[in-house]
Amino acid sequence: AGSPQSIVVTCDDQGTNVPVEVWVIDAAGRADFCTAYVNVQANLVGCNTPATATVAGALTSGTQGVEQANVELNGTPNVNMTFPTGDNGAFNFANVPMGANITVTPTKDDNPLNGVTTYDLVLVSKHILGLEPLTSPYTMIAADVNKSGSITTFDIVELRKLILGIYLELPNNTSWRFVDQSYVFPTPSNPFQMLFPENKTISAIQSNQMDVDFVAIKIGDINGNAIPNNLISTEDRGSGSLLFDVQDRAVK
Repeated sequence: AGSPQSIVVTCDDQGTNVPVEVWVIDAAGRADFCTAYVNVQANLVGCNTPATATVAGALTSGTQGVEQANVELNGTPNVNMTFPTGDNGAFNFANVPMGANITVTPTKDDNPLNGVTTYDLVLVSKHILGLEPLTSPYTMIAADVNKSGSITTFDIVELRKLILGIYLELPNNTSWRFVDQSYVFPTPSNPFQMLFPENKTISAIQSNQMDVDFVAIKIGDINGNAIPNNLISTEDRGSGSLLFDVQDRAVK
């Protein structure tokens, strides 16, 4: 009587043999004991391994994933990871500390002429003149070639220089921009009214699975025919007239 009926072990006892007295008492009150040892192992929960989460998502252009983009995950405490996307545009960060404050930022700045033709210049011109206004906020962001927060004739000038080879890359913009897919534009007809999120911030991660997705926007591609990955077949690249934009010259 009065003896403890159980013992408590912790991760400090892992890998040790904890002595335990096992007593036997008969009806007459006679008692004796032996000493046994409990080998402490944290088989189910583990020790010295902090809880972690997985942060995953995808970069998509229309219904296609965007490959060869870099997705960075930075935060506190001591979180710094990079994931290059494959053909499906997916990224996956494992072992992100639970409770961490993180920011996920995708970037891609290559092949600026991907999906860009003189037809895109025509579409930007029609939007400016009010003949065929662009209706999607993502397409309007693609038309803001000089990243000024507006669509003007300067965007046509910059895009034409890119097509003619005067620019090898856009001086004030990246080839792709990304918008948090869960973001709702307050005024879809003017996506530049407020700064839209080009990254995703999560404070104090509580769930072991966090989903983060982004809409990918190819700058200068107004009609949406950019090729975001190698999975797209030749047949999917569209057909029709091929437009060339060349410098004027005298010919016979």
